[in-house]
Amino acid sequence: MAHLLRLHAAAARFAEHQPKLILEPEVIRGMEHDLIEALVGCLASEAERDLGGWRRHKQVMDRLERAVAAGPALQMSVPQLCAALDVPERTLRLCCAEFLGISPSRYLRLRRLRLAHIALRAVGPAPASAAEVARRYGFSQLGRFTRAYRATFGETPSTTLRRAKKHA
Repeated sequence: MAHLLRLHAAAARFAEHQPKLILEPEVIRGMEHDLIEALVGCLASEAERDLGGWRRHKQVMDRLERAVAAGPALQMSVPQLCAALDVPERTLRLCCAEFLGISPSRYLRLRRLRLAHIALRAVGPAPASAAEVARRYGFSQLGRFTRAYRATFGETPSTTLRRAKKHA
């Protein structure tokens, strides 16, 4: 029950601080999944819970997070990432669906988009162009990067960069 209440409070904070992102279907699905799982957990008896499976999946997700935080994993394909984490692709897909509500490739793309967003908004020596930032974070097709960026942040990368340069 405490877990359910914490998830509910976190969802409310998230909606307050990230109102645009809360409308993303993947985000909604992930949050809904977590809340339903916590609710089912409240109803299930202690003997029915598969805590061992959950712990193993949590360990995979912890390894994924460490690999992504280190940097090079963001540029890897899903099969390369699975090899680096020493987990089958099916397991990684299952863990990402369970914990994030999205596929591993979508997760990596969102992380790269977030890093690009941070770079475009950076105070100090701003990047020369949005294309430079896109390439730095592994987006080889500028048009696709621009569409994904706009869908995620509600504006084009060049608009973010112009605003950052204006406020610098």
